[in-house]
Amino acid sequence: MRTNYFILLCTILITGCAESKFEPVRTDKTPPSSLNITSVESIPGGAKIYFRPPNETDISYVRGEFMSNGEKRVVRSSIYNNFLLVEGLGNTNPVEITLYIVDHSENASEPVVRSFTPQTPPVYSVLSSIEVLPDFGGITTLWENPTQTELRFSFMVEDSLGVLQDYEMTFNNELAGKYSLRGFDTQERRWGIYLRDKWGNMSDTLVASATPFFEEMLNKKKFFEVALPGDNTSVRSGRPLSNTWDGNIDVIWHTEPGVPEGTPPQKFTICFGTDVEAKMSRFIMYPRRESYYYGQHNPRYFQVWGTTELKEEKANQDYWKGEDWKNDWELLGDYEIVKPSGLPGSQYNELDKAVWDAGFDFPVPLEANKIKYVRFIVFATWANSAALHINELSFYGDDFIDN
Repeated sequence: MRTNYFILLCTILITGCAESKFEPVRTDKTPPSSLNITSVESIPGGAKIYFRPPNETDISYVRGEFMSNGEKRVVRSSIYNNFLLVEGLGNTNPVEITLYIVDHSENASEPVVRSFTPQTPPVYSVLSSIEVLPDFGGITTLWENPTQTELRFSFMVEDSLGVLQDYEMTFNNELAGKYSLRGFDTQERRWGIYLRDKWGNMSDTLVASATPFFEEMLNKKKFFEVALPGDNTSVRSGRPLSNTWDGNIDVIWHTEPGVPEGTPPQKFTICFGTDVEAKMSRFIMYPRRESYYYGQHNPRYFQVWGTTELKEEKANQDYWKGEDWKNDWELLGDYEIVKPSGLPGSQYNELDKAVWDAGFDFPVPLEANKIKYVRFIVFATWANSAALHINELSFYGDDFIDN
């Protein structure tokens, strides 16, 4: 009997819930007053329409309706904002927009009509700013993106039949962007670039011809360590700096933790060879892997400096351990190893792991001079530790020597 009573009670409750309806706390059929438009500002690919809502309590949001590419589009803004944003338009055609203010009962005010002409959409303005420069083993592209709109850059390369084929793509929203294509011979060819935004707008294709500069990996057999005063030349468990150019990315260099030279910033110096003065294009750092991803003594923030000669003897301790030596060297770059996922601490995902295993490719400015010596200054490791370990370093460019 109790079981039947329980079933009956549940049935009543379920039926009652099914028949319940969620309705506005207050419903009426009285529309709010019209919206007061104070100004209209054209922006790239859209507009900002500034308004002043009526002094009423029963208002919810502002709605705008307009036609784009033959389709009706609707945009909304909270009344707590003072403007309605229209964005994502792919041309500069004039737009007529109808605006309403809507109350809690979804009553719309009398329409207010305004018009605007969008400025050039970012897919076109950024495309027109792109500069294609020949670079080592490929090209480097530079561009400006004042609105910092997230764009997809698609790069095309001419194949052996003279046809442009999709090759690589990247996403970028930097104010001043830069991207390089590598791995090509010194044959002149055509390169293509086109852009797409998150609203589906796509630019035309920019086509340029360029001849890459010769690039190869510098001959590691000629490398040797230069133990300058202030360098961390310590060795832990028989794993010297030369392990970073032995061609084996599974063998590491490891310094001794706790030595005075291990106090950050830590330095180490490599010579490319007694007969080498190379125009360097880039270098790849392979940090220690295994269970050390984004952790322990792997470099995180560092600088690289270069020079063709050592202008002071090693005996000049003050010169090398201080800052004076920088006056005779060229700063090639400030670098950071970035974890793609942004996960905190030593956490990482499969993408982070794949990027780490592939090595980190760092560019050197095209205008940099030839160098014989390269000196690293490591400001911080991933564990902020007083030691270093790296699996391998590979340097690329042109040493102008027939090896």
